[in-house]
Amino acid sequence: MTPWDVLIVGAGAAGCILAARLSEDPRCRVLLVEAGIDTPPEAVPADISDAYPVSYANPAYFWPGLTATARPGSAAAPFGQACVMGGGSSVMGMWALRGMPGDYDAWRNAGAAGWGWSDVLPAFRRLERDLDVAGPLHGDSGPISIQRNPVERWPAFVRALATAAEGRGLPLRSDLNGDFADGVFAVPATSDAFGRASAARGYLTTEVRKRNNLSIETDALVTRLVFANRRVNGVELRRANLVNTIPAREVVLSAGAIHSPALLMRSGIGPAGDLAALGIAPVADLPGVGAHLQNHPLVMLATVIAPHARQSPALRSYPMACARASSFHPGAPPGDLHLQFVARTSANSHGTRFGVIGAALYSPVSRGRVSLVHASPNVPPRVDFNLLSEGSDRAQLGAAVRLVLKIADDPAVATLRGPLFVPRESSLIRRLSRPGLGVQLASMAVAALLDSPLRGMAVRRAGTLVFPRRDDRLIDQLLDRVSPMFHPTGSCRMGRADDPSAVVDPLCRVRGVAGLRIVDASIMPVIPRANTCLPAMMIAEHAAATTFGDRANVLP
Repeated sequence: MTPWDVLIVGAGAAGCILAARLSEDPRCRVLLVEAGIDTPPEAVPADISDAYPVSYANPAYFWPGLTATARPGSAAAPFGQACVMGGGSSVMGMWALRGMPGDYDAWRNAGAAGWGWSDVLPAFRRLERDLDVAGPLHGDSGPISIQRNPVERWPAFVRALATAAEGRGLPLRSDLNGDFADGVFAVPATSDAFGRASAARGYLTTEVRKRNNLSIETDALVTRLVFANRRVNGVELRRANLVNTIPAREVVLSAGAIHSPALLMRSGIGPAGDLAALGIAPVADLPGVGAHLQNHPLVMLATVIAPHARQSPALRSYPMACARASSFHPGAPPGDLHLQFVARTSANSHGTRFGVIGAALYSPVSRGRVSLVHASPNVPPRVDFNLLSEGSDRAQLGAAVRLVLKIADDPAVATLRGPLFVPRESSLIRRLSRPGLGVQLASMAVAALLDSPLRGMAVRRAGTLVFPRRDDRLIDQLLDRVSPMFHPTGSCRMGRADDPSAVVDPLCRVRGVAGLRIVDASIMPVIPRANTCLPAMMIAEHAAATTFGDRANVLP
């Protein structure tokens, strides 16, 4: 078999973009491999194309059996990681946040030369087609549509939250991705009149898929990398019950911050002692593989919204409004806090009854780890986020929770909501968001219950009530209910040559071996102050244009 020039493992937000960009040169033969199903342009599932993230509730699009511990001592809980064409861009909430210029300058300062704000801004602009905001900070012709719900479309509950936030020093602002001050913003979302604008839809179009030098394999699991000495020259691929070795002159991992380090470790790249203990022969001793895992810690407060303040069922949108705020904690950067204002929690009937006010820390310093518990690819890796293990993180998130409680208690908001509660991870309400006629009928029944005098019974099944007191003990209890967002990063972080914990160099090349790169969120040196889907797309755009260089010279 003739080796592929580039074999990309993972067709998520980054992998789709990289495959499309590298195959622009007809001299570069590209194979894109995805463990999940394909979503070709003529057959995109309705729940993926929907402008509301219905696909998030479909377990068919996620890796089975994956769990994670949020904080030291907490029990492992299911953790969603997309296993479908387009990855997270096909299933998550479509929040299109870039972060702050200082995030990327911090990357550069950490040894990621060529990844500062001025370096990556062209990549953001290249991928975007911003339908609302123009100017030198925004793209107008990229493959990914971005739009916002204007204030006049916000439900009364969201408008009341925005007014309450404005009364606490967070004025209404128009451009979250270009105005980096604190304030309330309409959420930019990767959607347009046709629905979700995923990386698969935007980049792997019918025309791109017709390229003779691009091939796509789906429902195919890469179980390990194949070496000749210390050079990667292919992958072991399992499809159905058949296992084949696929040769390639260069392999690129775009499997995300959980599965990219897991594949490295199963292939012998990682902490040598840990690998040997599992019976894996070490190929390259890289202690940073799986380490430095970061995520945004989130505390969610939910409530039942008064009928006249709810989001119309006709408005099929999840991202509505959010706020950027600063804790002013010593050493914390500005804009370290992120507040979510949500007036619809499900596409099913009960979803318009519930609202969520989220408090998140977007500049955490705590680090976790991805590790193997078994050498087999059939056993999911262990994921420990270690949230709030640093005292500064706990103090900063505590400031966000206090701010959210003040906003929720504002008279303009309090008259539009019921009691606050913390949703349970395994609650009936979460299960009611799944697809299926039976679930929809059950959702309608719950919606009727929430509109009846018996709503308290439904709320108690959905979560734990937040009692009226507003003291440090309550804050501590809420922080103990912290959850990881779907933003894992940093587990194969990029750094300078003299950094022993760095996994890849600024050209995305894995240290200690040849013929292998990583292009996904795992290489982020520091988690950005943003939901991570758009930054992951930027990484692929920037890598394709710069770190690979001339397409004809892409090969080592």
